Amino acid sequence: MQGLQFRNSAQRGSSRGFSMVEMLAVVAMIGILAALATASVRKYVAYSKSTEAGGMFMNIKLQQEAYYTDTQTYLNVSSGLTAAASFYPANPTPGQAKMNFAGTGDGQANWQMLGVKADGPVYLVYACTAGAAGTTPTATGSDITVASWPSAAALKPWYVVKARGDLDADGVNSVFISASFVNETFSANN
Repeated sequence: MQGLQFRNSAQRGSSRGFSMVEMLAVVAMIGILAALATASVRKYVAYSKSTEAGGMFMNIKLQQEAYYTDTQTYLNVSSGLTAAASFYPANPTPGQAKMNFAGTGDGQANWQMLGVKADGPVYLVYACTAGAAGTTPTATGSDITVASWPSAAALKPWYVVKARGDLDADGVNSVFISASFVNETFSANN
């Protein structure tokens, strides 16, 4: 019997492949890595959605300043900063899907008069109020607090712009606010 080879039991055990425990360990590691990657991707997506507010605020600021140059006043675009009906474009669940910055909603004609245009569809809805020199700026609302809001006596004409939307689908709106009298954007629940 020249062609037959026999293996002893030690040789057979070493050539059988992976054990079930080893396979379960690999599957568990892959699951942990996938969970970490999913959380990171969600954070990145929410962050990328929130950068929209900065771009739109800059656009609104440019248009308000151009309007001010012509009229010596800012345009009061929305009826307020707190009620859902005050935001444009009208959307009962902002942040969940992109929508065109056009259509119906509070101040549609004023938004068009101001000339604000989005680069593309938006996730957030926007409101912008304005006032004359010496008047108190519109309240920011219970969804965001800004400690450095000035008193009415210190102000020239002003505007306040606010954006909101549920960017991470957790049922809580992210809120962004800025104004003509501050050089920064404040945010909450972001």
